[in-house]
Amino acid sequence: MTLNLAFLTVGNPDRRTGGYLYHREVFRRWRAWGQPVDEIVLGPADVAGQLAARAQVERFIDPSRYDVLIIDALARAVVAPWIDTWRTYRPIVALIHELPTLAGANDPQEHQWERTLLRADVLVTVSDEGAMALIERGADPACIHVVSGGCDRLRNDIPPNLPREMLVIAVGQWIPRKNIAHLVRAWSQIASNTWRLELIGETDADPAYATEIWHAIRHCPTPVIVRGVVPDNELAERYARASIFALPSRFEGYGLVFAEALACGLPVIAGAVGPVPTLVGNGGILVPPDDEQALVHALRTVMADPLLRQHLSEAAQQRAASLPRWDETAQRLLTAVRNAFTGHTT
Repeated sequence: MTLNLAFLTVGNPDRRTGGYLYHREVFRRWRAWGQPVDEIVLGPADVAGQLAARAQVERFIDPSRYDVLIIDALARAVVAPWIDTWRTYRPIVALIHELPTLAGANDPQEHQWERTLLRADVLVTVSDEGAMALIERGADPACIHVVSGGCDRLRNDIPPNLPREMLVIAVGQWIPRKNIAHLVRAWSQIASNTWRLELIGETDADPAYATEIWHAIRHCPTPVIVRGVVPDNELAERYARASIFALPSRFEGYGLVFAEALACGLPVIAGAVGPVPTLVGNGGILVPPDDEQALVHALRTVMADPLLRQHLSEAAQQRAASLPRWDETAQRLLTAVRNAFTGHTT
């Protein structure tokens, strides 16, 4: 069954962050399978930009052209006035990687947009923990599908037989919930002339927080290398050369970078939050995300013990073997979309 699908999002779909990567991997497979999808960008990602773009929504999309409308939860503000009207004649699928209220936001307006979004015919979230959070917010469990991202995106880019280096890598945007400044401050307590820390990912998503990270880097007596955004082949090489992956996030909707690190056999040091403990399993060490001394201890322990690193690496690969591949993710999301269509037409 081929459907006419529209995916409504905001921001720059070419960004190399988790949600946008998820969409690209899934849509690439759908198109290869003969299932087209129109990706429609309704405006910028920030809330102010979304509110300003509301007046233009009718110019961007004619819902009558499509069988199903898939809404990126990131676009919650710009689509809020239209969702209930669209639902009267087209099924709505809400794809929810995360919601601001799940990450701790307590803005009444956010709660209102969230309630509107949760009235969609089908809700797709990326973890069991995310599904439970939606149920706690009043969502119908029968409407929820859990479709986690894949872990095999970089498989064909990983160079064979690269030696592991004394290298710790962190992959994530420079935004407060990724907690990278905390990681750098912990690194400053680790006296090592042999190990390096590398930071990979967008450095300009939050200029104020970037200032905090740069300040921590300047005051760090041990090396910190900032690589910024890198292409997939270079990212795969960094995963292959590193010996540890560390990211003490305060919140994650799922954590694609953890899944990719596990698939590359990297021991993971992560914040014990949300779906991360379930995702990492025995492939790493979990710490309270803002406990600096716990993070220092975990880093020192794994850095100092090659046998422990080997044990964690083997456990990481075993854990990754049970995680979804992108083909499975794409098929499961397509099934959820088709369920929305058949449920709306019966």
